[in-house]
Amino acid sequence: MNDVRPFYSVHPGDILREELEARGIKHKVFAASIGMEPPHLSALIHGKRNVTAPIAARLEESLGIPAAIWLKIQAQYDLDSKYSRANHKIVNGYNIHGETVRAAILTEPSDTSYGNTLKKVLSLPEKDLVFLEMLSSRLGWKIE
Repeated sequence: MNDVRPFYSVHPGDILREELEARGIKHKVFAASIGMEPPHLSALIHGKRNVTAPIAARLEESLGIPAAIWLKIQAQYDLDSKYSRANHKIVNGYNIHGETVRAAILTEPSDTSYGNTLKKVLSLPEKDLVFLEMLSSRLGWKIE
């Protein structure tokens, strides 16, 4: 079975922030409506506080989004965070598997019709750089 891991983790606070923005609800007003201190809501929205069962129940009551969904999002975030920290941590040019990691800047061909040139910075194991160079040359991208 493939071991697919997300590129980054999505905290339920990110989803809550987007939901409040979509509904035009101010954070301070929402915090009061669910009986939460504004700094606690802010910590939740910024990913510094987790969704617990009591908080999920208040979110369900106020927003109509089932508590089970909030708890599943939190559980998935916890798992994704664990794997992304374990698999993508880079320290002093080495990832946790001891491979040398290099930064590469990919630049799209300058003859695009978009008008803007896209640049993307990647950190990848040195052993994968050869493959990236081959692929980018076929696509006309440059590596800096």
